[in-house]
Amino acid sequence: MAYIKEYSDLGPKERRQLEFKRRFKVEHPAWDDSMILLRDLVAQRLPEQATVLDAGCGHGNFVIDELRSKIARAVGIDVNQEVTSKNICLDEILFGRLEKLPFADASFDTVVSLWVLEHVSEPQKVFSEFVRVLKPGGFIAFVTPNKRSWLIALRRLMNQRIADRLVERFYGRHEDDIFPVAYKANSLSQIQALANSAGLTVECLSENADPTYTSFGSLSYVASAFMSRLPFSMFRVHIVGILRKPSPRF
Repeated sequence: MAYIKEYSDLGPKERRQLEFKRRFKVEHPAWDDSMILLRDLVAQRLPEQATVLDAGCGHGNFVIDELRSKIARAVGIDVNQEVTSKNICLDEILFGRLEKLPFADASFDTVVSLWVLEHVSEPQKVFSEFVRVLKPGGFIAFVTPNKRSWLIALRRLMNQRIADRLVERFYGRHEDDIFPVAYKANSLSQIQALANSAGLTVECLSENADPTYTSFGSLSYVASAFMSRLPFSMFRVHIVGILRKPSPRF
C-alpha cells in the first residue's frame, strides 16, 4: 500500500509533493508526514463511536477519513461555504466563526483542526470555545505551520498578494483556498501559553520536518531533504499537537 492514502483527486503540483513525501519516507523510515503523525496520535486516544468536530473543515480532513470507522458523527464548521463544496467526509457542515461556535457545551469527544490555527486572529477566544464544546477528558488535535521555520519567516516578509501568487504557482492552491494569516497560535511557546490559559494539558507538542515544500525537482529535493535532517527549528515546517481537557476530580 502506498504511503499516505489519497481521498481526493490531486492536481499535478499536489501529486508532485505527495511523491516526494513517499520518496523521503523510503529514504528515512523513522520519519512520518505530519498528517500521519496526527492520525496515529488521534487513533491512540479516540473513543469508539466518537463525536468529532472538524474546526475549519474546508475541502476535507485526512484524519477523519482515516479513522471514520471509529467515529459515530463528524461535524464541520467553516466561515466560507464555497471552500467546503468538495467535502464529503462529514455528516454535517455548519457555517460560522471559531470564536463563537454554534454548539452546546460538552458536545464533542474531539476537536480536529488542520492548517487553521495560523489564520486565527483571536486564538484565546478560539481555544476557550474548543474547551467549552469538548466533553470532560476530550482533546484537541491539530497541525499548523511552524512560525519559527524559515519558510514562514520568508512569507512574512512578503505582502499578501505576492505570497498568494507564489502559493498558487508552486503548490496549486487557488486564491479562494487561501485565507489571511495571523501567526498568533503557531509556535511552541504561543500554543503552550494558550493551553495554559485555557486549562488544557499538553500531551504532545512537537515540530516536524517536511522537505517537500521546497522540492520541485531532484536537485531541490536533495537540498531540502538534507536541511530537513538538521536539528534546528527553522527546518521544522510543522507543529503537531494534542491538548487535553481535564476530567473533573471527585
